[in-house]
Amino acid sequence: MNRNLWLLMAVQVLFMIGNMMFLTLAPILGEQLAGNTNLATLPMAISMLTMLVFSFPLSLWMGKFGRGPIFSAGLLANILAGIIFFTAIQYQQFSIFLIGSIFFGISIACANFYRFAAMELVHPSKQSLAISAVMAAGVVAAFIGPNLSSVTKDLFFDLAFSSSALAYIPISLAALILVSFIQWPKVKAKADTTKQPMDLTGDLWKAILTAALAYGVMVLIMSATPLHMSHQHYEFSDTAWVIQWHVLGMFAPSFFIGWLVNRLGLMGLIILGVMVLISSLLVNLFASNKPLLTLGLLLLGVGWNFTFLGASQWLVKLSANQNASKIQGINEVMVFGSASIATLSSGWLLNVFGWTALNVAAMPLLLVLLILLLSTHVQNARMNEEPAIEG
Repeated sequence: MNRNLWLLMAVQVLFMIGNMMFLTLAPILGEQLAGNTNLATLPMAISMLTMLVFSFPLSLWMGKFGRGPIFSAGLLANILAGIIFFTAIQYQQFSIFLIGSIFFGISIACANFYRFAAMELVHPSKQSLAISAVMAAGVVAAFIGPNLSSVTKDLFFDLAFSSSALAYIPISLAALILVSFIQWPKVKAKADTTKQPMDLTGDLWKAILTAALAYGVMVLIMSATPLHMSHQHYEFSDTAWVIQWHVLGMFAPSFFIGWLVNRLGLMGLIILGVMVLISSLLVNLFASNKPLLTLGLLLLGVGWNFTFLGASQWLVKLSANQNASKIQGINEVMVFGSASIATLSSGWLLNVFGWTALNVAAMPLLLVLLILLLSTHVQNARMNEEPAIEG
């Protein structure tokens, strides 16, 4: 642990607080402003699509200009998103809310590179600890974000969630100040990254596919949960509680990732993550009350953590001698392409087919992924290549 990593962890906490607020509020505000359940998750889908469009060029710009300027631009976009969200609520305009979602998507696209940046701030032998530390910082956001949405729901303004939108501004401003104090590794000016090799064959495409499917399934269920609970007449505080435990599941296991990788191996961790994701869907099939919904979403978060962080580390190791900026950009495009489809379809699937069908629809994707990973694990073991992807 060093000063720069501590600062990045603090930035991650602040950003994730706003992110968790958006994830909790967006489906509810979307339905309220659009007046249509089918369009309720469109704001989240717009954010995901924006992330899809910007992830690759952002990765290239970071390779050219460094992490700091791009991360700062992302936080400025987050501040602008808060202003636009507040305006949309005041004028009750769904179209303005969608514009805010675009800027929020840009900010998320930038912040998603925090996990890669963390590994650049430490010695290669400490990369697992670095990515775990930054992602574990989200535990704080898990408690603050959803609860802050609930506390600020009717604060100061007549229209619900107005203060929640304004809260983005000071949070993002504080993160922007902290980013300016981080000393990033210098960009190698003489390196011509366009001529570096980039080979997506072998296991590299499997790492990308794993990250994309894990993120897509998680977003599919998570984005539909606030709508499902609203339709079942749960209080908003109950929804915030469930999302809080989901976010806790997403980040709390990061404290133990290093230990699990040492015990199970990186591939073993990823396989375990997929199995936990499957178990979360099974719980959701019978989740007729708040405790079961909490358990299902908690498992969804834990499964995502194991699978997504494992796939991210796998990707970094496999691309060590290639054009990392381009490969990370391609990875983010695939991840958020999957997430965009999941978010855009979740509201419609929930409205037309229901909560049970939504969870059933995700099951085959995870089963296919599990079979692929198991076969890869067996193949690598036979070829004695397992140490190549150990943490």
